Amino acid sequence: MTSTPSWNLTDLFQSPDDPRLFDTLTLVSDQALDFATRYQGKIATLTAAVLAEALAMYERLHQEGSKPATYAGLRFAADTAPENGAQVQKLREKTTTALLPTLFFPIELARLDGKQLETLAAAPELANWRRYLLHVAQTAPFSLSEPEEKILAQKANTGDRAWVRLFQELLASLRFDLEGKSLSLSEVSTFQYHTDREQRRQSAEALTQGLRPHLRTLTYIYNTLVQDKALEDGLRGYTFPEQARHLSNELTPEIVAAVTDTAEAGYPTVGRYYKAKQKLLGLDSLTHYDRYAPLHTDAPSVLAAFARFEPSYAAAGQAFFDGGWIDAAPRQGKQGGAFCSYTTPDLHPYLFQSYLNRASDKNTLAHELGHGIHSSLSRGQSFLNFHGTLPMAEVASTFAELLVFEQEQERTTGAARRALFGRVLEDSFSTIHRQTAMYRFEQAVHAERKQGELPTERISALWQEKMSAMFAGAVTLGDDHALWWSYIPHFIGTPFYVYAYSFGKMLALALYYRYQQEGAPFAQKYVAMLSQGGSQFPTELVAPLGVDLSDPGFWQGALEILESWVTEFEKTP
Repeated sequence: MTSTPSWNLTDLFQSPDDPRLFDTLTLVSDQALDFATRYQGKIATLTAAVLAEALAMYERLHQEGSKPATYAGLRFAADTAPENGAQVQKLREKTTTALLPTLFFPIELARLDGKQLETLAAAPELANWRRYLLHVAQTAPFSLSEPEEKILAQKANTGDRAWVRLFQELLASLRFDLEGKSLSLSEVSTFQYHTDREQRRQSAEALTQGLRPHLRTLTYIYNTLVQDKALEDGLRGYTFPEQARHLSNELTPEIVAAVTDTAEAGYPTVGRYYKAKQKLLGLDSLTHYDRYAPLHTDAPSVLAAFARFEPSYAAAGQAFFDGGWIDAAPRQGKQGGAFCSYTTPDLHPYLFQSYLNRASDKNTLAHELGHGIHSSLSRGQSFLNFHGTLPMAEVASTFAELLVFEQEQERTTGAARRALFGRVLEDSFSTIHRQTAMYRFEQAVHAERKQGELPTERISALWQEKMSAMFAGAVTLGDDHALWWSYIPHFIGTPFYVYAYSFGKMLALALYYRYQQEGAPFAQKYVAMLSQGGSQFPTELVAPLGVDLSDPGFWQGALEILESWVTEFEKTP
């Protein structure tokens, strides 16, 4: 990437003053009222053909209705100034009001008998919405009455969404003092990859010291959101905290357990690698600020790796650079982290990160481009089928990283090759084992929160316990590290999201191995899978690739690949 781009959002709206922002919602509001007049109270009596018309209209309303708040959210991510946050809130509230008349639709669908929904899903006229209707059948037991759902939808803007916004604004405003410089969270975090150990130690200390004054607020936000989720779970009848996430991900508890238990069983492999890294670095011990000590500074080439894989895949990646769909320029007030906003199938996705020209930044770029390519290829799907589940989205992103690794592996030798394997192993451990440890941390916090608010010290103790387990004694997590749970956005905005990374990486590793065996025919099948978006259940999407997600041996195969890479790392001169 020769320059650091900022995105162009005019494909959505021209400016924050664009009258179309509110005109769009006015039109959606009028059409939503018409939709309710046509169909409310009648869903149980509709023929398959008429229900197809209703679904198509419902999709159009939600597709158009999502655009103003998406635009405001992207602007807020790029600049978390108070006026941008206020616009996000205003548009979210107006979006909720505009679409509220359509809320009856999924509720009435959910009231249908499960067999009736299955019959409808099998009707030729409803083939496009088969997966959606079957998913409604699965989630039906956890739906509330229409008045209750309306209350929850309206209160969300001043409830959990407001707390998430406060967290985002607070994190974006934090400054961290390092050697006389005032740095953002993204900037101070980059020093964890510095070649100089003292720089890493000082940046770790600066990160902790910058968080410390805000821990009371951050702890309260987390406690409140955990309890808010527990209250809603109780109202809906969920029996355990992760259940809603599993249903949303369209995965059974047994599949999730197979993934996370297998990853947890692989902790000794993580420890084995870090012991080898400690020896290579010549250190008496490794601590939390040594985990990402670089072994080599060469950075991978992303688009060239995609071009080797499959032409349409590479073209979809190139479009992000040609179209101005990336915001990579670091700036004060910019939200931390990285993401790909899928937007809607009639538009195109947008990619977000702060790019500082490190090898890890190019890995992040590959990861987010994987999401973006997935989104671009699935734009042939209608709105309700457009978004894949979170775990399948993470397959797309992590597989893209492996394509970059493949190209680099072929052109490196000696110390550079060892460094390459170190980088891909550390990324894999971060994506599989660290996210599994985070999942265990979330499980522990949500379980203990039932007894009352948790003090910062207890949350920090759980964090240290779960995170240190993955290193199998090879890394010592110092006291500074104990507070680092407080800036993880997934715990705040999307509880239990993190296991999707473990699922995605392990599945991507297994698919990557098959690609190595099959070559071009596999690439074509893989692109076809991405093009399906969320139109099928995960088990159905991967079946043409020869994958059985319920097979524990399949998941173990991913860890065997990692073990072979650790052996390669250990033996490379």
